[in-house]
Amino acid sequence: MNGKRITPVDQYKLPGVSSHFPRNGVNAKPLKSAFTLIELLVVIAIIAILAAMLLPALAKAKDKGLAVACLSNTKQIGLGIAMYADDNGNFFPQPNLWWTAGPYVNANGQTCGGEWKGTGVNINANTPAPMLTAYIPNNKVWVCQKRKRGLTCKTIPGEWDPSITGFLSYGFNQLGIFGSIDPSGNMLNAKPFKSTSVSKPSDLVVSTDISGSNDPASGAGGCWLDTYWSGTSGPNSPGISDCRLQTAYAKHSSRVNVLYVDGHCTASKPSALLWGNFSGNLDSVVTIMSPSGASHNSNTPISTPDKDSVEWSSTPE
Repeated sequence: MNGKRITPVDQYKLPGVSSHFPRNGVNAKPLKSAFTLIELLVVIAIIAILAAMLLPALAKAKDKGLAVACLSNTKQIGLGIAMYADDNGNFFPQPNLWWTAGPYVNANGQTCGGEWKGTGVNINANTPAPMLTAYIPNNKVWVCQKRKRGLTCKTIPGEWDPSITGFLSYGFNQLGIFGSIDPSGNMLNAKPFKSTSVSKPSDLVVSTDISGSNDPASGAGGCWLDTYWSGTSGPNSPGISDCRLQTAYAKHSSRVNVLYVDGHCTASKPSALLWGNFSGNLDSVVTIMSPSGASHNSNTPISTPDKDSVEWSSTPE
């Protein structure tokens, strides 16, 4: 023995390894930062790429959801009309005249559109919509959730429903149902429509998505699919009234939802609809006359495929 004292630590000391510990008892190494700037930029870029890939898909899913909600409204309108007909000898609702001119005033005394209440003999109903309140108590059924026409009126602040704004998102076939015309195209001699009087109820249109301005002072659009509409829209016409249906704002993937006499509803491109689907002349070719302009054969489309994706306005109605 050389007289050197052996400590407990020295007994287990390994060659080349210090037996001295830091005061805190831990021999710690400095921590590396969580992300470098380059790594952070790479993560942000990946997130941006994923968002760019997902957003179009989410937008399409939302549009499909709005289309389904609109189709549901169309079905409710069909049920309301069917219940009205059951209570009224199979006759569909029809105002005294197919239309009366404004100015129009709502129940609050405010200037509004004329697609709910009219004037004169149509003071209580200028379209079939207010005649169906007992069967369709929620007035917002008449508002497409995508187009939103009927929620607002340019002359009235805030959001309401069509009974106040006087505007609708759905129109009425007045060529063959809500205003059956005479051979000259005159709408004044319209007779009430009886659902049992047609041979092809699955082909005759009752109602569709429609479009137009929400300004009472504007004549753009409207829910009347009448001889003024047929005479000023479609192929070989001035196209003034294409905005009502053929180039409607906020279509659903270039389609409009359509209700037929038999009660079924489906989405259709405007170019797939014939004038005969509106006039009821499905068994023979008939010329649909219009005092306001162009005439059309019943076996011709109401529009052309190039217009299916066209929308007359990009501004919410």
